[in-house]
Amino acid sequence: MKTFLIPVDFSDVSYTAAQYAVDMATYLHASKLIFYHSFAHRPSDGYDEHTEYKQATHRHLEKMVRKLHIPSFFSPDQFVFVADDSPVKVGVEAIVADHAVSLIVMGIAGLSDIENTLIGRNTMDVAKSGAAPLLIVPRNHGFKPIRKVVYATDLKDVGHITPAASIIRLAGQLGAETHVVHVDPATQGQTPEKILGKQEVLRMLEPLNPEFEVISELKDKASGIFDYVKKHHIDLILMASKNYGFFEKLFHSSVSKKLLNIADVPVVLLKNKPVN
Repeated sequence: MKTFLIPVDFSDVSYTAAQYAVDMATYLHASKLIFYHSFAHRPSDGYDEHTEYKQATHRHLEKMVRKLHIPSFFSPDQFVFVADDSPVKVGVEAIVADHAVSLIVMGIAGLSDIENTLIGRNTMDVAKSGAAPLLIVPRNHGFKPIRKVVYATDLKDVGHITPAASIIRLAGQLGAETHVVHVDPATQGQTPEKILGKQEVLRMLEPLNPEFEVISELKDKASGIFDYVKKHHIDLILMASKNYGFFEKLFHSSVSKKLLNIADVPVVLLKNKPVN
């Protein structure tokens, strides 16, 4: 992973995500970090001129980075500051296209954050876009070496949906043990379609020799996944960005309303295209 994109709104949540991004970039030896702020929702008073507001935003981005803990071996030319008045989703997509972004890192506080705050809505918009792999960092979460990852799947259309190359590349770069989990209290993964889906996903991820488990005790998919995460000390949850509907349901389930406010595990939405 060479280039990280970090959209921020200068909130505490985005500061946490920015520090996590810097620490992960250090861990993975990334060569470029792009800090981006959209001022599409800037107040009507204060700065009247677009150029003046853009310059002020650049100063705020530079000030933000100075507050982060940056390893001494990062040089100033490894940091890029971008500000514009595009909607965040549009701005992010343009930067991804121009800079070959490997990973987008954004913050989130919980379900209430998704529904009621600007950074929450922006994070979900970028997630839905699938412009590049997106890492969503929970509130107050600090980076630690990632030893175990879990790929959550609904075992539907596995051959088309599973971002196998991205999972293999990311788990390989992290040196992480890989798990695959499917929550299915109704059929326990024993329908012909799901048996074939399991075989296919394990074949696709064979280089990682993943552990596979069907969770059948809990009726709610979100609680099943997060229970597995806690039980097995998982450091990172992986999901397919093309399976956004599955992801969205998890993050809007009744159990997630409680879990997302205490969950201490980041989520990565991966594209089918391999990460850089």
